[in-house]
Amino acid sequence: MLSSYFKEVYTVEDVTTLPVVTEKDFDLDWKDSDLNFDETTATKKLQKLNADKSPGSDGIHPLLLKECAGVLAEPMSLLFQQSFDMGMLPDDWKTANIVPIFKKGDHTNRTNYRPVSLMSVPCKIMESIIKEKLMKFLESNELLCKEQHRFWSGKSCLTNLLEALENWTQALDEGYGLDVVYLDYHKAFDSVPHRSLIEKLKTFGIKGKLLRCWITSLHQEQ
Repeated sequence: MLSSYFKEVYTVEDVTTLPVVTEKDFDLDWKDSDLNFDETTATKKLQKLNADKSPGSDGIHPLLLKECAGVLAEPMSLLFQQSFDMGMLPDDWKTANIVPIFKKGDHTNRTNYRPVSLMSVPCKIMESIIKEKLMKFLESNELLCKEQHRFWSGKSCLTNLLEALENWTQALDEGYGLDVVYLDYHKAFDSVPHRSLIEKLKTFGIKGKLLRCWITSLHQEQ
């Protein structure tokens, strides 16, 4: 029952009607060479793992990876580099154990549960390395809206609330009326169409092997 419900919220894309995108002009284009999967980077990521998290479908627990960071960093970095160079991911990295987490309300109501994907920890480490480089690229080219507070280092729900409160207070002090409208995108993250997202990344100047092979391979069969 839960499996059927979780499938309902995901978007089934019509790839025949993908939007036509126009690439923007940038002073700095994305370069695959900016990605660095060296042993030092792998070591830092392994040492920062949360040992209390659960393993993915491959059964490799983050506690094991963290405690053995000194000997696993080198082979892990080589694995990351080979995966990127080949533009392919191991099948285990595309497989996740879906666990239903109760939110609130009636325990017998399936809509009161949310799915959590327990993915391969090594895959998440590699994704983290790539994400940091992508964020630096987006920030350096001023591609992120300044009003965005999610997925931006140093910003959070708290900074969003503080900024909004400051703007509201200033408006009231200046004698303006104030109406606030809240919008909630229901299950927004589960509804993101992957192929359209890939096309959107192209407009941000992200090209090369990262987009053409690795990210595309990551979203295949998901």
